[in-house]
Amino acid sequence: METRYTVRQAVEMTGIKSYVLRYWEEELNLRIQRNELGHRYYTGYDIQLFLNIKELKNRGLQLRAIRELIPQIAQVPPGDSNSRLRLLEECSEDTEKDENKNTSEVCEEVLLSGEEKIHDAKILEFQVILERLIQQELNSQNEDEEKCRSLDLAIRRQQMARREAAAAMADKKSVRKHRNA
Repeated sequence: METRYTVRQAVEMTGIKSYVLRYWEEELNLRIQRNELGHRYYTGYDIQLFLNIKELKNRGLQLRAIRELIPQIAQVPPGDSNSRLRLLEECSEDTEKDENKNTSEVCEEVLLSGEEKIHDAKILEFQVILERLIQQELNSQNEDEEKCRSLDLAIRRQQMARREAAAAMADKKSVRKHRNA
């Protein structure tokens, strides 16, 4: 049976507040399972997903961009040797053995030692994808700003033309009054 983590354990393992986990669940349309009483519980896969989301947020991605990445993140199967899920499972076993340290300290040690071992093509590929997506998001924002500037300039020109036309009409009316007088 798959290991289940409570909200408190998930908070300790990820360093993410519980209300943020719930917010991400809602905003990113994550399917978090619930027990018989309706309480949330997290699997190793969910913990890994939250850690990946946290990393993406730290790199500056917005939730709407991360929402598009969720299927790509989910493609790495939980049992894959490149997955940190395996490390999280080891972490829960080590935590049970070492009662002097809290869960987050043990998990952090296990994750750090595991990360040193997993510097391979998948991680590099993931980083390249993230950097490309970040660059695309920045380019998109710059394009949107440029469109707004262009629209603003066109509106200002139109307003200036209307003012000039109104001034010209006012001049014609004043010339007619002087002629009639």
